[in-house]
Amino acid sequence: MPSRPLFLDRDGVINQRLRGDYVRHPDEFVFEENALAALRLLAGWFCPIVVVTNQAGIDKGLMTHDDVRAVHEKMLAETERAGGRIDAVYYCPHRPDEGCSCRKPAPGMAHQAQRDFPYIAFRDAWMVGDSLSDMQMGHALGMRTALILGKDEDADALEHFPVTGRFASLWAFAGYCQAKLFQNFPA
Repeated sequence: MPSRPLFLDRDGVINQRLRGDYVRHPDEFVFEENALAALRLLAGWFCPIVVVTNQAGIDKGLMTHDDVRAVHEKMLAETERAGGRIDAVYYCPHRPDEGCSCRKPAPGMAHQAQRDFPYIAFRDAWMVGDSLSDMQMGHALGMRTALILGKDEDADALEHFPVTGRFASLWAFAGYCQAKLFQNFPA
């Protein structure tokens, strides 16, 4: 299968976002409805599947790297148990005011994924996220972008931002892929 990279944001795409807070513990990590089924379908069409997530709560002192790793271990284990696949997870621990090169919309996490998976070509990739920073990163790197609707904080800025598609959920994006992109590929 040719490389079809898929970059996914985490909170609000794979799992339920805690409005105004951070998912700090595996018990707080709750998959979005049908997200596991979507990940199973997407695993048949995309490679690698990479999660890129801003986690400023670390540098704010609200959680630790170990806390985030424990959350990701749960996400990966449950995804695999459901027949899906996530090939790598990258997170930025920095606050927005730190000016790092990894916090979305900066491309640092995507470039790290490209170093780890040298066959990634951004022009063949999708970025799926629910925030302006997700769409900005994908757009800047020449990716196709899928906006998951529902994050009110960015709604005005995203209203006219150029995206490839707007979807109610990761499951809806998987349905689009099945209907429009990969009709001839079994999942």
